[in-house]
Amino acid sequence: MRPPRFARRLAVALLCAGWAATAPAGAQDRLERFRAVAREELAVAADAAERDRAVSQLYELVDGEVLDSLRGEEPFSSLVFIRDRLDAMMEAWGGATLRVLRIPAAGSRGPVTVGLYTLTGVEGSGSVRIYVGTGPAAALAGASTHDGLLDAQVWPSGPDRAARIFALWSGPLAGQGVRSLRAELWESRDRDRAKPVWTTATQWPDGLWVSDWRTQPGELVIRYQPHYPGWKPGCAGQTEQEEHYRLAASGGLALARRQVSNAWHRELGATADRLFHALAAGDAAALARLVPAPTLRARLPRGLVAEPVCEQPPAGPRADVTMAATELRDGRRVPWTLAWTRQRAAGWQLAAARPVLQ
Repeated sequence: MRPPRFARRLAVALLCAGWAATAPAGAQDRLERFRAVAREELAVAADAAERDRAVSQLYELVDGEVLDSLRGEEPFSSLVFIRDRLDAMMEAWGGATLRVLRIPAAGSRGPVTVGLYTLTGVEGSGSVRIYVGTGPAAALAGASTHDGLLDAQVWPSGPDRAARIFALWSGPLAGQGVRSLRAELWESRDRDRAKPVWTTATQWPDGLWVSDWRTQPGELVIRYQPHYPGWKPGCAGQTEQEEHYRLAASGGLALARRQVSNAWHRELGATADRLFHALAAGDAAALARLVPAPTLRARLPRGLVAEPVCEQPPAGPRADVTMAATELRDGRRVPWTLAWTRQRAAGWQLAAARPVLQ
């Protein structure tokens, strides 16, 4: 009869405590080095390069600790033992949070151990580390380190039996209730490889800022303001999209559905952008479509450009929207007000325009 789970864990914990009391010199040196790098290099880092170098050294030491355990026999390669060793490193320097989880072996793939590491108050220190296998062949198969609060989930493996880890880095709340979000889906199919198969950085290379997000194994939902002509940071009532992504059979994430709110603002921004380009190019045909009144067209200056001022949402489906613009005239900036009306068939058209200061 197998002993109860509590008894097994207690036995491993006692073995870990005994091992810690007689730890090899290499492990003790690693703890001392971890403490020294944190206090003598990271704490006094003068710039981002020095900080990143210290963070890299700390995580290399953690990798060494984890791999030493994984390359040993049971119970030293167990999650209980690895956590005990990482607890010792966190006690050596209190600014680190070192968590690990385990994805069991499946098919020809061995077990995958996932490290989730952060350093309190240190920018760019949220690191997910993926270790594959146990025994002499155990290795660090992949790592990704970014700024933000790190969280991760084990996602369904599916028929291909790949180990999947979904990692997210979220930033602090900023203006207008948005925060930065980065997500990566990692897969390990072989004994010695792990790679990212999907990341938000591909679709949003300049960064993704969301007003809301949620995830569960196999699904990600994000709500954000897409950038488009006429979009302005910090303005309310602009176009927002809620996008639902699901795990695709071929790997990665696929867009399952999208809901758009305040679509009027993106449509208006695109129309205004066409107007400014038509004025600059002297495109009479395009101007006639956008500004039906000939007298109004004749008054519009060619040097009219957009102004980064928020527009108020229309009071009704046919209500006007006022937009700010600027005329560049002889080195001076002359403010203008543009009034737009939405027509059922033609869409947004310019109904009135005048300089604010005569």
